[in-house]
Amino acid sequence: MARDSVGDARHYGSMYTMADYKSKVHNIYFNANYAATEKMRLFGTVTYNMAEAALDEVLMPDVSDKLVNPVYDLGVDLTHTNFDFEEMSTYSDFDYKMLSFQLGLSYKITPTLTFTADGKYADLTDDAGYVFGNETGSFYVIRSGFKVDF
Repeated sequence: MARDSVGDARHYGSMYTMADYKSKVHNIYFNANYAATEKMRLFGTVTYNMAEAALDEVLMPDVSDKLVNPVYDLGVDLTHTNFDFEEMSTYSDFDYKMLSFQLGLSYKITPTLTFTADGKYADLTDDAGYVFGNETGSFYVIRSGFKVDF
């Protein structure tokens, strides 16, 4: 980084490195539907999701010999700058498991009007807080309503 005569910072050149990102995702899904009567249908779902991902350690190249530009002698001395990215790989790690259950029913009141009701419970275990931190927790939802067919 150099400063021109006005004092504005300028950047000359760049550096980069490659790092692998690995992820594993597994999903298991089970769904069941049962016509209890001609008018009533029951259904249920069980879902299990498991995901892990991580970025390999980021090792930047040694650029200490390139931090001063002797050709232009612009005083481009970056030896005070830290090009260390040790913690970057931990930011990208995530490891979570989510298990959810859903049960419901639909009851046909008339040929065009159906009552529906269902409930869902989900439990998330976050073993490595990612961008938003640890999100471990659970929730449940209970819904009901009417469906009108035209």
